[in-house]
Amino acid sequence: MQNNTFSGESLRQTLIVLDEIGSTNDYLKSQLSNFKPLAEWTAIMAKNQTQGRGQRENSWSSEPNSNITFSFLLYPTFLNLQKHFILNMLISLGIIDWLKSLSVEASIKWPNDIMIGDKKVTGILIENSSNSREIKQSVIGIGVNVNQKQFFGELMNTASSIFNETGLFIPDLKTACINLLLQIQQRVEEYRANKITDSDLLEAYNHQLFRRGIPAKYAFDNQIFEATLLRVEENGGLILKVDDEERRYYFKEVVFIMQ
Repeated sequence: MQNNTFSGESLRQTLIVLDEIGSTNDYLKSQLSNFKPLAEWTAIMAKNQTQGRGQRENSWSSEPNSNITFSFLLYPTFLNLQKHFILNMLISLGIIDWLKSLSVEASIKWPNDIMIGDKKVTGILIENSSNSREIKQSVIGIGVNVNQKQFFGELMNTASSIFNETGLFIPDLKTACINLLLQIQQRVEEYRANKITDSDLLEAYNHQLFRRGIPAKYAFDNQIFEATLLRVEENGGLILKVDDEERRYYFKEVVFIMQ
């Protein structure tokens, strides 16, 4: 491992900051179509992202010059297809680590939203390219509501920002983005070097789960029911306790109902 693996300066050199763009994920994928390969950890940050996307084809609305919206490139060939959720856990925990470095307590709303209290402050979009055995490359988009003060429409009840929830104002968003990348890189490289086991990672992810052990409402097949979140499995399966029965759900099968 090179000495500069965890260097903020090395990441600064591979972070491209654009004034305005539709989607940082789409832009980074377009650059991957060029003949010259991009280095791992190449990152695109937008001061204003106009067509941001989240999971479930949701849009990600962001106020210009107030938030961190970026995408970066990984070549996670150390993961086979059956372990795709490992990447999700590494990214989510890296964000939690960064927030802790700012003295901000947060939790992970399965599968990969980051919450402060009951409000969403961060969304993650992972787009993988794979062959029959392994994940060849991943474009990972992250949107963090940092200094935004106002949210409109449905977001008024569900979304917030670091500033609104804690009073912390972050003036230098580029440096903050680099520090966030460093925390994610730390998690990924430790796992790649076998310093973190699958069970360690899963335990840490479950420890940070939003509303774990607390009865809440969920929606499945257009039906709303009450359940208690018990744990998440290594393959990303969500285990809910419904009455006295444990039920397993996968991504896009069940939705947590915010109240």
